[in-house]
Amino acid sequence: MTATSARPAEGVATAGEPASPPVRRVQARAPLTEDSLLARGKVTPGSADAAAVARLLEAEREESRRCARQLLDLAAFWIDDEDPHLEREEHSLAVGIALRTTTSVAALRIEDAHTAIAEMPRTFERLASGEMPREWHQRALRALRDLTPHQRSQADEYIAAWDLPSLPADRFRDELRQLVAWFETAGPRSCPEHARDVAVELSGRDDGVACLRVTGPIPEILGLARRLDTTAKAVQKAQRHALEEGSPVPFDLDGDVERDGSTMTLAALRYAVIQRTLLETAGVEVPAPRHRVNVVIPVLTLMGLDDTPATYDGVTPLPADMARALAESEPVWHRVFTAPLTGAFLPLPAQRYRPTPEMVEHLRLIDPRCAAPGCTKTTTDDAENDHIEEFDHEHPEQGGPTSIENLHRLHWGHHDLKTARRADPVREPDGSTTWTVGSPPLIRTTVAPRRDLATPRIVAALTDSWENYQWQLDMEAMARNGELERLHREWGPIDTALEGAYGPGDDPEQAAAAARWDRDPPF
Repeated sequence: MTATSARPAEGVATAGEPASPPVRRVQARAPLTEDSLLARGKVTPGSADAAAVARLLEAEREESRRCARQLLDLAAFWIDDEDPHLEREEHSLAVGIALRTTTSVAALRIEDAHTAIAEMPRTFERLASGEMPREWHQRALRALRDLTPHQRSQADEYIAAWDLPSLPADRFRDELRQLVAWFETAGPRSCPEHARDVAVELSGRDDGVACLRVTGPIPEILGLARRLDTTAKAVQKAQRHALEEGSPVPFDLDGDVERDGSTMTLAALRYAVIQRTLLETAGVEVPAPRHRVNVVIPVLTLMGLDDTPATYDGVTPLPADMARALAESEPVWHRVFTAPLTGAFLPLPAQRYRPTPEMVEHLRLIDPRCAAPGCTKTTTDDAENDHIEEFDHEHPEQGGPTSIENLHRLHWGHHDLKTARRADPVREPDGSTTWTVGSPPLIRTTVAPRRDLATPRIVAALTDSWENYQWQLDMEAMARNGELERLHREWGPIDTALEGAYGPGDDPEQAAAAARWDRDPPF
């Protein structure tokens, strides 16, 4: 008896072998050349438009080649996970400064460059030759980012075989989406329990709104939603009884229920339940907050004379009306004294190693984010006070002073980088900071000082307000001693708000009076 073996179908893995995507012939209907491009766009050969189209086509190919060269440069900064953390921080900081971006984006760019060259070399060759548009290559890297290295290698082989120089953009996107979908379907499914997360998301507009997104397994999220709904209905019923009986209303966040005589909506009550319920930590002791959360409100906004936004902890903008409402609800306000034009800290405290609480508060206002260039981490908790010029513990008078001019707030990772002498900040006489990153140096940049940007506006507005106040006092004095009445008799009635606004066809008496005031003002 003879045994035979059947060839496995495409996309089906044999024992011990990973599955491969089904082979697809991805070919354009016609090659994309300069002539075919003109024909597709119905552009007349030899015209100015034809020359412009040819330049655009060549510029796009040169952009792909330039992108490949940049990826080669970025890949040189790749550090394996097993290597020291400080070197990765150093490289991300240097690349972020060079590319004028944040350190987190720089780290991602370095990772993508390593993926492109080490794990997807065939596709990278198509990019370097100018055959694959830069935007397509970046889209592919993003789409394949969550796959395993082996899956990316498989995808690289398939994408590189496509007719990249001639494919239409929509066809490329469709094929890429189908390829990624196959990997997600054929690969191991992620465990829903591993997706548990709570994240804050801003609305994208400075409207004072944010979202707390809770992610987890469907049964847990549905169970949480049902408990919230049941609780909200119970509280709504209790609010209704409280209104009928005239007793205190539970969960009345803003006092609207008692004032309007109607219960809160279920949506508002779900929020109120979450907002006012204590977090259960199963006996784990939660440390008290290290810092007060600051809502920084410009003084004119607080006075209702301006609508400059406030900031929540120096980072998140808050609308002026919301800031005034928050200030009104607080029994205690804290002031930080600064010089009116420069925003400098006043008064300077005595020299010592540890900054005073007032200095730390002021530093958090100056540096709401880590002072390292491009770092976006906030300095509320995961940050440390750092002497720019090192403090000399044995001879304090010979080292860097403990003063606002010699201090800044750094995220602990960048503080470790400075302590290891892989980043060296120097405070310049004008208040800017020059950073040298790398040992040996990789890059140097100077960061302008962060002032209280609202201070010059506030000073100018207060000055204008004071001058207007003095003018009003002068006018009142003139009215009391009869000077205004004399001027009106001699010069005639005039609306000074409309001075100079009269033209042909206007009231002749008013126009003549305005002209007299313009030629020879009485004061």
